[in-house]
Amino acid sequence: MNFWHDRALTGTGCIFYGLAFLFALAPLIRRREYPHVIFMALLIGGFIFQSFGLYVRGLEIHAIPLSNTFEVFQVLAWSAVGLNFMLRQTFQLRLLNFFSSAFGFGLSFISLAIPSWDNTAPPLELSGSPWVGFHAALAILSYGIFSVLALTSLMYLIQDKALKNMQFGGWFGMLPAIRQLEVINVKLISIGVSILTVAVTIGFLNWLQAPHAVGLVKLTIALAVWLAYLYILLQRRRNQLVARTFAKACLGLFIVALVSLWPLTQRSPAHPQADGVEILDDANQ
Repeated sequence: MNFWHDRALTGTGCIFYGLAFLFALAPLIRRREYPHVIFMALLIGGFIFQSFGLYVRGLEIHAIPLSNTFEVFQVLAWSAVGLNFMLRQTFQLRLLNFFSSAFGFGLSFISLAIPSWDNTAPPLELSGSPWVGFHAALAILSYGIFSVLALTSLMYLIQDKALKNMQFGGWFGMLPAIRQLEVINVKLISIGVSILTVAVTIGFLNWLQAPHAVGLVKLTIALAVWLAYLYILLQRRRNQLVARTFAKACLGLFIVALVSLWPLTQRSPAHPQADGVEILDDANQ
């Protein structure tokens, strides 16, 4: 196989993510600090290879690589790791890189391990209104933010349990303060919901213009995910959800949203050449 093939490149990125995760996991199990320089070199290497893989895939299909489940999971992993680099510096979150390496490896590995997810049906080239591509970019960005929110929520739950069990040393000491994580979680869901609101609005306007091109079930799922995150955000701001329940809800909802991506990436039998990611709108209409 040509190394510069998109799957070979994304597969190499997956290997780098996995090596970064394992490299940090062993010291953390022994409650020791891991060498950050080597870890970051592996994580950045994985991100670079995955970026090239997605770029090559885009050139091959002449479209944004969001046309099937494989591409959506790869882009989601890529966006989560990329956002991690920015948010890690913004919020000064230790161990976020470690959790991101695990997330990037997990999504990349699963998408590569299931060949049927990478169907060969030709996507349509990007055409028409530029708002379609903008909608797709915003939607995948919001999902990337929600993935980081799921990671910080997991960090909150781990830290909360550690404090209850009076565990302060080792890698628990590298976790951020629980109050800091609580504030960060609210900020992340606020940003994610705001971006997804714009994306869903644009998608809805597209549906009004061409309802035959957008499956009602897929649009309903997209709206349901948006409403669920909006509801959790409003409940938290009204103090109807305690921080622990809020973190559990954010983590659980992202798992549900991740599972919901599978039917959203399936092509409609009535429109076999239409893209199936209405929540991402696939920007290939």
